[in-house]
Amino acid sequence: MSETAAPKRQACPGSCHCGFTQYIVFLILPHPFSSSHPPPPHTGQEVYRCNCRTCYKMNFFHVHPAHPRDDFMLLSPLDPDRDLSTYFCCEKKRKFYFCPKCGVRCFTFSGVGETTVVDVPGEEGKREVWQAKWDGGMETRPYVSVNGTTIDAREDFDLRVLTEEKRVQYFDDRSELGEKKEERWDRPHYGGSY
Repeated sequence: MSETAAPKRQACPGSCHCGFTQYIVFLILPHPFSSSHPPPPHTGQEVYRCNCRTCYKMNFFHVHPAHPRDDFMLLSPLDPDRDLSTYFCCEKKRKFYFCPKCGVRCFTFSGVGETTVVDVPGEEGKREVWQAKWDGGMETRPYVSVNGTTIDAREDFDLRVLTEEKRVQYFDDRSELGEKKEERWDRPHYGGSY
C-alpha cells in the first residue's frame, strides 16, 4: 500500500465460502488511517480488531464502513433475518449473521434493515438489495461491520499489509468499563489477536 496513492471510494464484493451470502461494501482504498492519522470518532471508516470474547472466538476482523446505509449492500439473501443464521450479542442488540450452509460469518449488524432497489456497480440496471434503514427518526444510527476475511482478494486491501503497516486499530472490550484501555495500533490488547 502506497502512502502516495490518493484514497478513493471503491466497491468491494465479498461472500461466504459457498457463495450463498453475497455483498458489496464501499471502502476508501487504500485505507487512509493509521496511528499517525486516526479516523475521526464515529465518522470514518474503521478497520479494527476487538478483544471481546465474541469477536475473539469468531476471529472477526472488523471493517466498519463510514456510512452504514450507503456503504453496504447485501445482494443475497434479501432477507437475512429469515435466510441467514444469527448469533445475538451486546444485550441482543447486535446480530452476527452467518451462512446456514457453510457457517461463514460475513457481517454484523444492529438497527433496522430494508429491501430497496438501487444501481449496483458492475451490473446494468437496478436490482433489489438489502441495506440498513436510515430515516432520521431512529434513536441510534445503524451499525454495519463486515468481516474483512470475507472481502474478495484485492491488492489494495490486504489484511496482512494493513496489520504490518499498523493501520488496524485494536480495541479493549474485555476490561471492565472504567478500566478499558484506549485503542492502539501497534498490537492487540490482552486476549486479542492480530
